[in-house]
Amino acid sequence: MMKRKLESVPELPGVYLFKDEKGNVLYVGKAKSLKDRLSSHLSATDPNDKSYRIVKASSDFDYIVVRSEREALELEAELIKKYLPPFNVLLKDDKSYPFLVITDEEFPTVKIARKKDSVKGEKFGPFIPPKNARRLKELLHRVFKIRKCKELKKREKPCLQFYIERCTAPCVGKVSKKDYRKQVEGALSFLKGDVKGLIKRLYSEIESAAENLEFEKAAVLRDQLLAVKEIYFRSFLLFDSYPNCDIFYLEEQNGIFNGVKLTVRNGIIYGRETFSFDPVDPWEEKLLEELFTYGKSKIDKSIVGTIWLRNTYRSNELPGVVLTNFRSLDHSIRTDPIPDELLPLIKRNREAVKVKYDLEELKEEYERVFYDEFPDRVETFDISTLQGEATVGSCIVWERGTFVKDDYRRYKIKTVNGINDYAAMEEVLTRRFRRIKNGEIKKPDLVLVDGGIGQLNVALKVRDALGLDFRVFSIAKRDEVVYTDDGELVETKRYPLLFRFFTSLRDEAHRFALSYNRKVRTKNMLKSPLDGIKGLGLKRRKLLERFYPDLRELSAATPEELKKIGIPEKVAVEILERVRKTFG
Repeated sequence: MMKRKLESVPELPGVYLFKDEKGNVLYVGKAKSLKDRLSSHLSATDPNDKSYRIVKASSDFDYIVVRSEREALELEAELIKKYLPPFNVLLKDDKSYPFLVITDEEFPTVKIARKKDSVKGEKFGPFIPPKNARRLKELLHRVFKIRKCKELKKREKPCLQFYIERCTAPCVGKVSKKDYRKQVEGALSFLKGDVKGLIKRLYSEIESAAENLEFEKAAVLRDQLLAVKEIYFRSFLLFDSYPNCDIFYLEEQNGIFNGVKLTVRNGIIYGRETFSFDPVDPWEEKLLEELFTYGKSKIDKSIVGTIWLRNTYRSNELPGVVLTNFRSLDHSIRTDPIPDELLPLIKRNREAVKVKYDLEELKEEYERVFYDEFPDRVETFDISTLQGEATVGSCIVWERGTFVKDDYRRYKIKTVNGINDYAAMEEVLTRRFRRIKNGEIKKPDLVLVDGGIGQLNVALKVRDALGLDFRVFSIAKRDEVVYTDDGELVETKRYPLLFRFFTSLRDEAHRFALSYNRKVRTKNMLKSPLDGIKGLGLKRRKLLERFYPDLRELSAATPEELKKIGIPEKVAVEILERVRKTFG
């Protein structure tokens, strides 16, 4: 019965409750996707697995859909306190979001604490979701080699953490109290956002250790320096320019708004939350409260300053419905564009937009509009170019409700020079359709090409020349009109399910083509000023890249600095001449 019920469960965040035959709650859990999590429970087969035991004891389950993981966590806590389910061993106390604590001990460590005052020491957080705290904790152990043991005890031999270079082993006296304290101060400087000061201090300490012939100590400091520099260059904009802010990024795809909120403190992302809403419906008060709080307290505007918004809509202005929803909370909030240099960081943290639709309803609408059987397999093609350079094509495959990424293909255009989308599309389709004709690739039921009548005619020309019999449509960007191979014109905006279906196919093909176009252009431009320098082999080049990930920084170095990391003086001089000539 539960497996049949699973078919109707949505792929949305929420809380689920397993119950016995009398209706008593046996277990409460939260999920980012209710369907995936419940499916995992119901498919458990190991008798030693907790999921197996929960399902074995249960006769039914219920679920509650919520807006986000954060709301699910809070509701999970409330329901556990209410029902005290026997299978729940966590969250029976006041669970909240975790803090990181650098403990107040002779040889401090870093701990995760749920309650702010449960562990003595300097605290940072809260972190949302909790995995952010765990990841940062592991980073501190890896970079600063702070001990990982819960309690420091004297030992005869160091533990495994020492041998894998994650700890300096104060338990056996491998590090002095003074040097260990410097490790901890480094971690504190990092957590407080003083990364530049930390890098400067590490340089100085490495030089001092080398002069005193303390080579093991210098090696430890060098590893810390390389790790800190790598982190800094990955997020230097936050550390330098936007150390304390709350960033909202919004985008619209196929009629649905999706967004991510990043909570940045001391240059470190403490919180990352995603959300979605339909522009037709106003935001619920619960969602607004959730997005505009940090932990249990309201956002401190004296720290945050501005809430940034950026849109990806066709108009330059934010839709009024979005501004209305934000301003209903606080009329003093300003909405400014996110600086372009922050966008790559934000996009790495946003979740891909998932377009959901009921396949049966989509099938019914498709067959009603096109008077034809709904396709099981669709291939979609797009061409991407920049002023006629690095022209490439993409093919993405959709089959029975899923994008089949193993079947995606990229094409570098070989026979076309300059800007000629029709010729480029003809080359891509010819190469693809020939493989279909030869039985090397599974035949689609429908081919969709990005463009208007011209692109449709190209596709029909190639299909008919090879004697293939699948249907071919094209979709024009501006009006989202679909042109069919039998002369029909369908305005998809009149049919909500078809609109989301066709635009999601087109957008995925466009994304895939654009990413390949950028890769090709980047490869063409990546000719390094370091190429061809005599005496600069692979090993020395990797060493340079580790210490100077940004060649602009290398242009400010001196031959003496390069000599200290193992570059011969003559080679160092030529390196600096080349780099300075390139970057001025």
